[in-house]
Order: sequence, then C-alpha cells, then structure tokens
Amino acid sequence: MLPGVTGSEDLVNAIIDQIADGVLVDGDTIPSSRVLAQQTGLSRGTVVRAFDELAAAGFVSAEHGSGTKVSAGATQAARAGARTRGRGVPQTRGVVAPRRGRSRRDLRPGVPDATLVDDQAWRRAVRAAASAGLSGLNPWDEPSPALQAALAVHLRRHRGLSAAEPLLFDSSRSSIAALCWAFSTSRSDGRTPSQIQFHIEDPGYRGALLMAREQGLDVRFHPADPDGMDASRLGDEPGIVFITPAHQYPLGHRMSVDRRVALVEWARRTGSLIVEDDYDGEFRYGVAPLPALATLPGGREHVAYVGTSSKSVSPDLRVAWCLPPGELTRDVQRWLAVHRRGPSALPADALAEFITSGAMDRHLARAARVYSDRRSKLVAALAEACPDLAVTGVEAGLHLCVLLTDCDDESVVAALEATGWRARSLSSQSAERRVSGLVLNYARLTGRDAVEFAHTLGEVLVRHRPRKPPSMPPTPAS
Repeated sequence: MLPGVTGSEDLVNAIIDQIADGVLVDGDTIPSSRVLAQQTGLSRGTVVRAFDELAAAGFVSAEHGSGTKVSAGATQAARAGARTRGRGVPQTRGVVAPRRGRSRRDLRPGVPDATLVDDQAWRRAVRAAASAGLSGLNPWDEPSPALQAALAVHLRRHRGLSAAEPLLFDSSRSSIAALCWAFSTSRSDGRTPSQIQFHIEDPGYRGALLMAREQGLDVRFHPADPDGMDASRLGDEPGIVFITPAHQYPLGHRMSVDRRVALVEWARRTGSLIVEDDYDGEFRYGVAPLPALATLPGGREHVAYVGTSSKSVSPDLRVAWCLPPGELTRDVQRWLAVHRRGPSALPADALAEFITSGAMDRHLARAARVYSDRRSKLVAALAEACPDLAVTGVEAGLHLCVLLTDCDDESVVAALEATGWRARSLSSQSAERRVSGLVLNYARLTGRDAVEFAHTLGEVLVRHRPRKPPSMPPTPAS
C-alpha cells in the first residue's frame, strides 16, 4: 500500500498524499496500526506516532470501536497543500526523496502507470548498466549497441520486424523530425520543403504536426476514419504520410488490413514515405494484433517504423527508436549527429538489460492485464453514469475517447478541473475539423476512481448541455 516508507514522517506524508490523490477520501477507514506496521515494516510505535501527528493536524480522527478515519474536509486541505509540518530540503547527504508522479485524478493521455514496473528488476537493470562505467562517447555518434541488439530481438518477436537495425532517439518527435528532413533532402526531386505534402489525420497527433511545420512542409489534413487513412484521397505526388495505425491518436481506431495494404501500395507507386508511429501498440484487449505496415510487401522500402518506451515503461527514460527505409538511413543518422538527439547511455543500456533479462516481457504481460481491467471498469462506469455517450478507442492502448456532440468540450474540461479531475479536450487535438469530446487516460485509474469520475462527468454534463425546450401539448382539432 505504501512503498518506500522508512519512518513516521514518511508515513504521514504518504497518507496525506493518498488523501490528496483521492486514493483515500473523507470518511474512509485507514488500516489499523498493526496492519500498517506489517505492510511497511515499521514498528507499531512508529505508526502510532504518525497517527497522532495526523490526528493533531486534523487529517484523521479516531473513534473508539470504529478505527481511524479520514476526517471531513481532509481531502480539500490536502489538495490545497496543507501538511502537518513544513517540508524543507532534507539535509542528509546521499538520501534521495521518492519521486511522485501525476495525480491519479489526472486523466490526460501520455503517461503509463510506472508503479507497475518491477522495482527489483529495474534496479538490477540499472546496476548492470552502471557497472560498465562511462564510455566517453557521444550517444548520438555511438548509440547503445546493447539496446539496438535487444530491440532488434524484441521487435522481431512482438511486431514481426525481422532484421531490424533501429536508430536510437531521445523521443519519437525527434525521430519524426529526422524522417521529415531526410525525405525532404533525399527524395525531394528538386522540390522545396513547402512543396512536399505531409498528410496527417485530423484530429491527430499534434507533436507530428509541429515537427512537419518546423520543417516547412505542406500539411494536408484528412478526416480521421474508423478504418484508417484512405490512400485514394492522397493524390499522386510523392509525400509523407503520418499515421498511428495500431491505436489512432486520439480517437483510438485500428486501421483495417485493407487500408494498410492500400497505403503501402500507394507509397510504393508514388515513391512516398509512411511514418508509422506505434506509440502504444504493445497493449491490445481481446483483439488480434494487426501487422505493422513495415512488415507488408514493399513496406521496408517505404515505411519508417517509430516506437518509444514512454508508454510501455515510462516517459522519463527518454528512449525512442526508428527503423527508417534503407535509402533514408544515412540521412537520418546525419540529422542525429547534427541535432544530437540520441538517448543518454545509462537509461538506454538499462532498458537493454531490462529487455534481455526477460523482465520486459513479464512487465508487458502484467501491465496489459491491469490496463485491461482498468479500461473495462471505466467503460462500465461511463455506461452506467452517462449511457448516452459514445466511447471510442477501447480495443488498444492506454486511453479512450468520449464524444460530446452537444456541448463545448473545453467548458467541460474546465468544469472537471474545478472538481479536481483533469482531462484533455478532443478539440485541442483538432486542426480544421473540430471534434468535441474528452481524451481520457485510464492507465492509473482505480475502479473506485472510475466510478467517481463517471458520476462527476455526468453531473458536469447536466450543467453544460443545452436544455431541451418543454414539449407542447398537441393542438386540439377544431
């Protein structure tokens, strides 16, 4: 329940953090001092001192025969930053305070639940990486050979990408920028960047859009289709197509096999580049995996496969990879050398050890089970509290979309934030075709939180949806 607690002050702060995050709410009963002592390894006397401090500050109250409960108003106080004592900078050298991630009430997409990573396995991987010492090499010139080898095996086993030789980046955005530049440099046929078309779905991934605009490309928007990008709408000029076929961002559609084949054939016929961003393709729920575009006939010559550890493990690793078509490899490497956007060696080597030890496979299997359960609980809670809402993107990934057809999503997001919940508006991911809705990340959402959020959303929608005029009685016949 409370990992990393080593004393009464840690226990006090951990309980207040759980109150602030909504894990504990006003009126909840806290486990007894005996149970917490067993869970944390602290002495019972230490736990009792922590309870006394919490009670003195008004966060908990003890009633004879009823145990210790979270006091009324404790949630509001904890979220306002109240604590039992000032939190100064610790003076003990060599002691690192545990990091806190996002609140569990922050449902904005992009962050997995890093607590699902096996701490012991990850620490072993870091120790193994650190034991090699410092290489004295630039990571953009001499990327981690251990991670390249580990990824080659991982991508072959999980995504069917044989003979993979991935290039390493610090983020998927960097790899997208490198691919845009490389295509503009080597396949432009004398055209300026502004004459090279960049096709992207709308709503779509804003990071890719920003990279294309930084390169000065001619951005063309296409409506996001449940079956995926329609190659018949792309014309005959060579260009770049950016897609997220495993779980379209943000609507969550899965690209059909027919559309995948047609898009690769279009790229082969026109000499174009497809950027396949497989940002959260590791997670699927009750559906068969669809082939990566790079594995289709002609795919390796025209598809650049992009992946990242940000969703499968944690974004703070800052490790991503790209498998560009052979003709673009040298230009992508040149971009890396100039912009110096490779990952740091220590997290790259640690991730390599994490993969080769088998810990990554175990982590993905466990995380998929947990995410599937959390997704199901959120879908069920939404169906009960808001039965008229359409939900998309539930077959894969870490987020889903709730479509709002009759109210302004930005107003709904602001109203939710006033209640302590954070979400991302779907319209903020739209460029030309404004779609109203919410993008919700369920990676860290407990079942109780899902029910609370769904009921809160229902209450917010009652206030923000236009009221229907009362129906008039029929006019009697004359």
